[in-house]
Amino acid sequence: MNKEQRRDPQGTDEAYRIYFESMQRQEPGLETDLEAPPLQIRLNAANALIRLYKDYPGHLYADGAPLQQLRNELDSKASRMAELGLFLRTEGPRANPDYARYYPLLGNDRNALGFIALDLLLSDSAAQLDRLAGMISTVPDWRMYLVDLLVHAFCPARPLAKKYKADKYQKLWAEPVVRALALPAEQRAEALARYMNYWGRIMRPWGWKPKLDLRLDGDALFSDFAFEVALAVCAYDIDDSSFRDHPYYPADLVTYYRANLRHTRDAWRAQGAGAGVEIVAPPPPPPADLAKSKRKGIARWLELVCDGDNEAVESTLEVIGKPKKLKELDELLEALGSTHALRADMKDDDTVVDTLSQMAAARGLAGFDAPADPPSGPARCSAALLAFAGWVEQHGYTALALDDGWDNWVAVLVRSAYRDELLQLSGTLGIAVRGAQQAWTA
Repeated sequence: MNKEQRRDPQGTDEAYRIYFESMQRQEPGLETDLEAPPLQIRLNAANALIRLYKDYPGHLYADGAPLQQLRNELDSKASRMAELGLFLRTEGPRANPDYARYYPLLGNDRNALGFIALDLLLSDSAAQLDRLAGMISTVPDWRMYLVDLLVHAFCPARPLAKKYKADKYQKLWAEPVVRALALPAEQRAEALARYMNYWGRIMRPWGWKPKLDLRLDGDALFSDFAFEVALAVCAYDIDDSSFRDHPYYPADLVTYYRANLRHTRDAWRAQGAGAGVEIVAPPPPPPADLAKSKRKGIARWLELVCDGDNEAVESTLEVIGKPKKLKELDELLEALGSTHALRADMKDDDTVVDTLSQMAAARGLAGFDAPADPPSGPARCSAALLAFAGWVEQHGYTALALDDGWDNWVAVLVRSAYRDELLQLSGTLGIAVRGAQQAWTA
């Protein structure tokens, strides 16, 4: 396959070779089965082909296919999926009446989102978008508010439903984006940047890990990207500069859309208008009551450093489990993300200052200004950390340094009232903690 640099940050040549060879083996036999009696064999083959074609463009994108090639493949696969979907809806009811409501793409299926996003952001004609809209289910149980909202911004003829429901896993990735889009336009970029800080951890139920084992009989390929954010950014014309370098943000897809489609195919849509409807955002989950919590061990430690953020606690636990001792902090810090922990190279003053601001904002604190001098490097990091430690102390928090075993700046925040409890828990869990003055004085 003609490809550019692989986009999947953890993918390997071997893993993608196995995937594409498997597809090439399955496709001819399934096409043959489409012509074979009895009807049930033909229905099964059509179902299987749609599943293959639904996942194929996302894997092509992840493996580094040029966008022009990907656009052509999408057109071909979408056309075939539409034909197969029509076959299932017309012939399927003779075997099962449920086929009358069959659609190739389910709006509440994370695995379908990549296909939808790639088609919306690459296809160059309104007719192709109409075809896509006709492939997405209108059955209430198979729709999701966020996906309908984003599709409606590109395909306004596809209406929103009157009510929606979602399971807890769908809510993990959909609700933060809906809440971001419901904010005033000038606040959306920052909210999406916060979401991207958590994105890998949120994707844990879909197979993301900080370090995948892609050897034979190891972990499955994780070829997903933050397509929901790319769609939101393109639909609502949001500045994505603060998270464009995230390894799972499809920045080149957004760049292509803005350069080739925003002012031609989608010129009808006003700047920042998106779906053109009022966005109904679910309220954020209430924080845990730290004084009444019954969590223990690592769960309680996380609850304290996340300041009661239940979503952050639970999603971090999904990544790291509930160890009684932590031998190293890598996975924990990766899972916590930059709203609840700082980890930066000794010379990386930009990351230090930016992360401290994110940690403060997540706790409703505003007004921290890092000192301008020293101008850069470790000395500026030290000055910023010490100034931050003094500033948060005035607001009821204590900044603590963790030792990750490397030459990094590592910090967490805890409400000062729970400082001693956190120190005790850290000792029990084997997490080395030091005070700000001791750790950060250059």
